[in-house]
Amino acid sequence: MKKVTSLFLALIMVIGIVCIPVTAYAAESFDLKLGETYIKTLEKTIFGYDTHEYSFTMTESCNIAIVVATESEDISFSFVKPSTYSYFTNSSTITSPGAIAYVTKGNTYKVKVSGSGKYGVKVAKVDPDKITSKGKTLKITAKKVVTFKYTGTEDYAKDRLSVKSSNKKVATATVSASGNTGTLTITPSYIGKTVITVKMGGSNSIKYTVHGTDGYWFVAKGSKAKAPKPSGVKKPKWSSSKKKIATIKKKTGKIKAKKGGRVVFTAKKGKVKYRLHTVVTDYIKLGKKAYKEIKNNVNNPDKLKIYNVYKGFSKQIDSKFKVPVIVIDYGSTNDNGAMVRNKTMAFYDEVYQIHYTSGWSIDNIISRKSIKPSKIK
Repeated sequence: MKKVTSLFLALIMVIGIVCIPVTAYAAESFDLKLGETYIKTLEKTIFGYDTHEYSFTMTESCNIAIVVATESEDISFSFVKPSTYSYFTNSSTITSPGAIAYVTKGNTYKVKVSGSGKYGVKVAKVDPDKITSKGKTLKITAKKVVTFKYTGTEDYAKDRLSVKSSNKKVATATVSASGNTGTLTITPSYIGKTVITVKMGGSNSIKYTVHGTDGYWFVAKGSKAKAPKPSGVKKPKWSSSKKKIATIKKKTGKIKAKKGGRVVFTAKKGKVKYRLHTVVTDYIKLGKKAYKEIKNNVNNPDKLKIYNVYKGFSKQIDSKFKVPVIVIDYGSTNDNGAMVRNKTMAFYDEVYQIHYTSGWSIDNIISRKSIKPSKIK
């Protein structure tokens, strides 16, 4: 008896359990309360091995330790989860002495002990999963995946892990768990600073300071707008990579777009640089290229007729910004020689490549103004 008790107590001390009262349900043989020790004897009968069954219902969701201690080789046990509870990813039973499992509030669980001989059984709450990794400072230009470690069970982590971004304009994030490793996926949206917090419930958390360092912007030649500053960053100092294309005021971020092309406006704050890759559209040059593209693709270029040319902006190309566009309203002959009217829109993307779209309605153009057709021919 002393050997059984000492072995049982040794296993209990290793687990480091904390007890809480729980409502007990009558099973075939015994009620069970978390934190209480049960020392009993199973006897072999003419019908086979005897079985003791313990049943309990959880009043909270937590990790528990199931400890069965015995000196008898004829003793075995199983911890049975309810089959209707689909959260668990492993088997419906656990048969390892000292096993830890995640259980949920309101569900009923069973411990079955079979065989012959003396044994001790105890089920108790253990400390929750804890994140063991330290936070980091990250500079990202594209989707970033980082991992962190946690203690305890995967099921607890899946149920309790949550993630939050302090500035969703800069980046959003998702989190997942497998084994004892968590995976955080960060997706940047715009230049600036945000804090991504991963929580395992309560104050048990890890924080990542994230700097989205690369974004883009569109303006037209002649613009004197203010560059959109990095979100969450106060009073950065601006500079321009190509002053022949566009200049920018160091403190205010006010630009002067001189000619078409690509320029990088850099906003520096401390040791961090936020780069705003900017496309400056020269409407006339874009219109000339669009006219040439149309002329090269119609049946009879000599009979191409330009009715109207419009310049302006569109938000249907990029949801974040207004993109400078030009629309050419023209007529050309079809295969039967009949004149057919059409519209083509042209614009530069964030890497300064031209795109053409046919059938575009001028009603979609913001701040629409006319250009003389003679300027683009």
